[in-house]
Amino acid sequence: MTPQDIREKIFEKAVFGGYDMGSVDDFMEEMASELEAAQRESATLKAKMKVLVDKIEEYRASEDAMRMTLLSAQKLSSQIEAEARARADKVVAEAQAAAARSLDGLKSETRREEARLKEAKESLARFLEDARTLCQRQLDFLNGNTAAQAAPASEEAVDAAVKSIEASVARIPDEPAPQIDISPVMGERAPRQTITPDDMTRLFNMGGN
Repeated sequence: MTPQDIREKIFEKAVFGGYDMGSVDDFMEEMASELEAAQRESATLKAKMKVLVDKIEEYRASEDAMRMTLLSAQKLSSQIEAEARARADKVVAEAQAAAARSLDGLKSETRREEARLKEAKESLARFLEDARTLCQRQLDFLNGNTAAQAAPASEEAVDAAVKSIEASVARIPDEPAPQIDISPVMGERAPRQTITPDDMTRLFNMGGN
């Protein structure tokens, strides 16, 4: 029922008794006005309710969007952290592998240098032994049987020189030595150097001068 229906309502007139028509019309007009006011208020409330519902839906959608954004950010953060950790582990592993390779190379180089130093010592020792033998032979050859008294002094001088060289060689440390090119002395495992009597004669003649 609308306010217009109330206003247009017509009642039949009673023959005897009944209500005052003016009072009835006034009451119906008042009721129609009240109904109009109630309908307007209801429409206003419905409009406000719709606005509130729309806002709630908007906030709910915004909340869902924020929740999804937060979850995406957390997932992305975890992914970035995992990738960064993987890259760091890879860099550390590569650095450790490179360091291990370098250390192995240094150890190999050290062993090679130690072997070369040992070989050089052995070669020098053989050379000194050959020199001692040749010196003794040269002394015997030069002195013969007529220089028996002078020979001991010369032999002692040779022994002292040889021992001095041997002492110098013994002081060479056994630690890894820097790379030294000994090819001018040894070549590719150079054969023992042979000193001839003529060489020794020239050596002693130079020493005598």
